[in-house]
Amino acid sequence: MKVLLAGALALAAASLTGPAAAEPAQEAASAMRACLDAVIEGAPVDSIRAGEIEITRERDPNACTVAVSEGEPAVVREAVLKAVADRRERFTPAKTRWDPGQFATRETWCNVAGRRHLNVVISTGMPGRPLKLIATALEAKERDSRCDRDEGVQKPPLAPAAAPAASQ
Repeated sequence: MKVLLAGALALAAASLTGPAAAEPAQEAASAMRACLDAVIEGAPVDSIRAGEIEITRERDPNACTVAVSEGEPAVVREAVLKAVADRRERFTPAKTRWDPGQFATRETWCNVAGRRHLNVVISTGMPGRPLKLIATALEAKERDSRCDRDEGVQKPPLAPAAAPAASQ
């Protein structure tokens, strides 16, 4: 498993830094897969910026963020959602919705209730804005009740920063 994981990470890193870089949606999906591997499996992923993709890895809390500054926001979102859907943790949309604020959409995905509490927060940029998408995979200490119960439209605690390095 470690050999396969190392190979997948090498391919993801190559797509982020290679001269024949794939389109932004493919790069965003590769970066999201790397972030999910880092948070869920402890894969060795470090913060990096390569062209229009930035990965910010945190250890406390266990989180990894992908910021994308090129591409069509809706296409990038679909590619990132596919990377999340492909995981065996079976992420599903949280029951509680979020006010998108300055984004076109803001949504939270939660893994099936169990031993670990994993979330992915995806904010899709509006067309014409510099930030096309920001997605954070994180492990929480406790399951967020908003995963399983509609608590009304939520407002983000912090206003998003203009730079791609913004966090959720």
